[in-house]
Amino acid sequence: MRKKHPFRHALLATAGTVSGIVLLLTLKPTTNPSAARAEPAITSSATASASAQSPSASPSPSKSPSKKRTPSPSPSSTSTRPPHTASATPTRTSSAPSAPKTTAAAPTTRTVTGSTAETKYGPVQVRITLTGTRITEATAVRSPDETARSRDINATAVPKLNQETLQAQSADVDTVSGATYTSAGYRQSLQSALDRAGA
Repeated sequence: MRKKHPFRHALLATAGTVSGIVLLLTLKPTTNPSAARAEPAITSSATASASAQSPSASPSPSKSPSKKRTPSPSPSSTSTRPPHTASATPTRTSSAPSAPKTTAAAPTTRTVTGSTAETKYGPVQVRITLTGTRITEATAVRSPDETARSRDINATAVPKLNQETLQAQSADVDTVSGATYTSAGYRQSLQSALDRAGA
């Protein structure tokens, strides 16, 4: 059996302690991690070679790596924010409410035909066109035409009755001379048309 050398055992213990201290010094938070990983290997090999050459020589602690300087931010890199300005509260101005605008609807145009009025010489029927409540057109769609005389009389009387209707805006039209029966039937049918139109 090999004899134990107490001096060698003490030297190994001292080398292990020094290596632990060096490791603690190299693993500071501010050191470069790559340098910290590389430093223990160099120190351990240096310690082992020193212990092999001279038993009495104790390894000297290696220099701690220099701290890296963190660059201070330049004034141009700092973001400058514009000062926050409080918006002025809007002032409420009281004004009298404006009257609502009323748009007049366009008057409707409708055509109404009155009932047929029977006269001594034949039927009379009037058709009127109203825009709103105003009569804009009046036409006798039927008038006595059984005889040539009736046709001649009504050819003159009916246009006059139509014109009278537009002027009177009612069934109160004058009787056309020579066309008494036609005028009476015209007024009757005209009033019927006005009643149906609600005018």
